[in-house]
Amino acid sequence: MSTDYSACSPAPDANPETNRRAANFNPSTWGNSFIMTNSPDDEITLAHKEQQLEDLKEEVRRELKAAAGDPSKQLKFIDAVQRLGVAYHFEKEIEEALQNTYDNYHCIDDIK
Repeated sequence: MSTDYSACSPAPDANPETNRRAANFNPSTWGNSFIMTNSPDDEITLAHKEQQLEDLKEEVRRELKAAAGDPSKQLKFIDAVQRLGVAYHFEKEIEEALQNTYDNYHCIDDIK
């Protein structure tokens, strides 16, 4: 006698109201150190991190403008920013840099 059960239907003697034992785990050795709480220190830390983020964004903007004299370097920099996944912060600057490069160098093939 072969009993084949379909993956879609439960076994005939399965009870949907099966009582399960509660797990009796030991307390965590880590304690509550990872529970997020809001404290004044967190707000200060958050403000500091936001300031660091803005400073880093400004540094990227400066680097992008500094590379304007060398189109190859600028395009490599834009590529790196896009590959890092942070280009959305600099869409306007990237668009301006690419437009400037196009305006200055699109006619070079015609000159040769």
